[in-house]
Amino acid sequence: MKRFLWMGLLAFGLQTSWAFSLLGPVANSPEDSFQVVEIGYNPLPAPPGPPFFSDDQPSGPKNIGEGYRLNVPVLYYTFDPSFGYFGSDGETAVQQAFDMLNSLTNVDSYSSDLSEFPLNSESVNYKARALGLADLKSATLSLMVEEMGLADSVRYTWALIDRYNAPGSTCPQGGPSAGYDYYVIMRNSEYYLTPLNYNPPDWGQYSPYVNNELYSYYIYDNCGAQYASPPDADALEIPADPINRNPPVASGHGEDALPTGSFYTGLTRDDAAGLRYLFSTNNIFAPSAGYLESSAAGSTPLSGGVGGNWSQFQLTTFSLAILPITDPATLQTEVPGIWITGVTTNTVIANGQTNYTYTYTFGNLVTNSSSATTTVQIGVQTTTIEPVSSQPGRPIVYYTNGVPMTTNTTTFPTSTVTSNMVSGDFYVVPTNSCGLNVISNVSAIVVATTNILGTVTNQLATNDIIITSTSIVTFSTNHVLWVTLCTPAPGTTNSSSVVGDFQGIGRVQFVRVPDTNYDYSRGVFYTPITDQYSMVSMRNGQFNTVTFRRVVTRPDILFIGRNISIGGNGAPFMLDASRRTTPGFANSRAPNFSGPGIIDPTVTNITITFNTVGPIYVNTSPTSLNGPVANSGWSGWGSFDGSTNAPILYPNGTSIANLAAEALIQISPATLPDGTNGVAYSVVLSATGGQTPYTWSLAPGSAGLPPGLTLSAGGVISGTPTASGTFDNIFVRMTDTATFNKPSYSVDTTYSITIH
Repeated sequence: MKRFLWMGLLAFGLQTSWAFSLLGPVANSPEDSFQVVEIGYNPLPAPPGPPFFSDDQPSGPKNIGEGYRLNVPVLYYTFDPSFGYFGSDGETAVQQAFDMLNSLTNVDSYSSDLSEFPLNSESVNYKARALGLADLKSATLSLMVEEMGLADSVRYTWALIDRYNAPGSTCPQGGPSAGYDYYVIMRNSEYYLTPLNYNPPDWGQYSPYVNNELYSYYIYDNCGAQYASPPDADALEIPADPINRNPPVASGHGEDALPTGSFYTGLTRDDAAGLRYLFSTNNIFAPSAGYLESSAAGSTPLSGGVGGNWSQFQLTTFSLAILPITDPATLQTEVPGIWITGVTTNTVIANGQTNYTYTYTFGNLVTNSSSATTTVQIGVQTTTIEPVSSQPGRPIVYYTNGVPMTTNTTTFPTSTVTSNMVSGDFYVVPTNSCGLNVISNVSAIVVATTNILGTVTNQLATNDIIITSTSIVTFSTNHVLWVTLCTPAPGTTNSSSVVGDFQGIGRVQFVRVPDTNYDYSRGVFYTPITDQYSMVSMRNGQFNTVTFRRVVTRPDILFIGRNISIGGNGAPFMLDASRRTTPGFANSRAPNFSGPGIIDPTVTNITITFNTVGPIYVNTSPTSLNGPVANSGWSGWGSFDGSTNAPILYPNGTSIANLAAEALIQISPATLPDGTNGVAYSVVLSATGGQTPYTWSLAPGSAGLPPGLTLSAGGVISGTPTASGTFDNIFVRMTDTATFNKPSYSVDTTYSITIH
């Protein structure tokens, strides 16, 4: 029989702050060694004993100041071919979840009371509830909030730190001196992030409120009952108002899991509060002596590195103009220490001559200045050569017995024009350094390079020879910089990781990588992605900007489809709808502390697995053996919202057909050209394959076009832009025409437009 120890509801006043739970590795230091399975900490094995749920992820709650966070501002995601079970509609649902996260601006930009976010973002689609469907978009959103560093705040509002059974005691009650003792703690952190990074003195560190809803608890103990699975005991939360509950998105897969048929419209206030705590630039993760936050693995410091020995010297930059016209061997001679990570040779044939240009990628090149155009001077020079002797009947001689010919040279005025050649200068960071920081420009060096574009020779009737040559003079400005260079301390080597007292990164953006760039057989990108980003550290009482280059060779986040409900005769059976990998906890802690640390996607790339087993019904003998049992088991995945549109069920034939159509129908152009603010813009979209006529529109979840531009049903993006910037996550949908033997197909293409 189940036995419970009930606790009365707590008489707390209305919450005036924000609460959340922080994620981190379970029991990774002496101070949280109490986090064991027997009293409710992960990993919780399957099958779970009621009222518990299984959770195989070895992560749990951390104290304020000991959380783990991402410090890479851009993460890349894509889909494994196995995700084809969900088709293009499933990919769109995942994209919609990331759109919600990408819509967040810098967390410090929101109001102090976070009034931009609701206390409850949960809504219901009653048809989906009747069908027992779980929303793919909402599940993705909840799992990604966890991977960003937030734990289930409802689950950890109350928790056990110890269960003590004195000699002779019985479970759970045996009299005042013989019963078990349960020691209860709180891990739902109450926090108000101020510029000085502390709570007001009249606030506690923890809160029994989640999104202003009060939670009490009761203690459950299975008392070692036969067949009961761990945990043996836990403090389980009781909402004061079980009807009007306000669970955060971070609890959507845990103790207060999102019911079937429900979906999220966005993040709640306490979700936003947790992300603001983690990523605020006011929050430097260095609460204890001996801890320095590290950069993510694979992020190479380019400037401003922290640690090592620093020295100052002068450095002369090089012209960007030399890069496309210089072969690799010559470039490495002319620019000592440059690290070429890739090169493509381009062949250009003009006027019967073969010339070569080069496209490079570098591992340690930093641009000091750049422009998309450059100013050049074009000059024309004419030389007239007169013969020495031109008497009738005698041969024309231009050189006779060493007597020089007569010449007359005329130079016409030069003209100055603007070309589309890139101009600017660069410098290289020594590969054995731990950072380079530019202090100031000392001087500028103007370099003029003259190239002869062509020479034409003509002989006149008077036997004079006219030689006309055209030259181009290109001017570039190199600089002498005063810099400080970091070299590793003696006995150490320079690694890609830099440590320091870093601020939070403000926000995290998620970018989809096209499936065509993902080699799923090897788990890597065909073409690596190179990012450059900066973090700010505190050193010697001053802020210092550290610039990193990150080369991404595999997805940071991968979505796959698998049957994760494999059972067997007598084997434990999992009804999990989804699973996720443990975040890549790194730089784990200072001595004697369980944190803080970072979540490094390069240590363990995030894999989100959605169950593809389909509906599962639970039949129990002897009474429920005839046919499917209503409201038992799990019905499967769907996509739905608050509109009157029918839910999409997975797998869905139309959805899979649309996915196949993406391989049969090609959309052009692959990218959209840049535009200019105030200048008319027009691009015609086209398609090959499918059945004409095509209809064009923005797909659900798409960001808007730049202000001033519209998309016509005929596939023309046109108008006059009224704002500058880069506009990402524009999803254009092309729908072809149905015929008597096929349905209409839709193909979505992701675009971005930069308006200068």
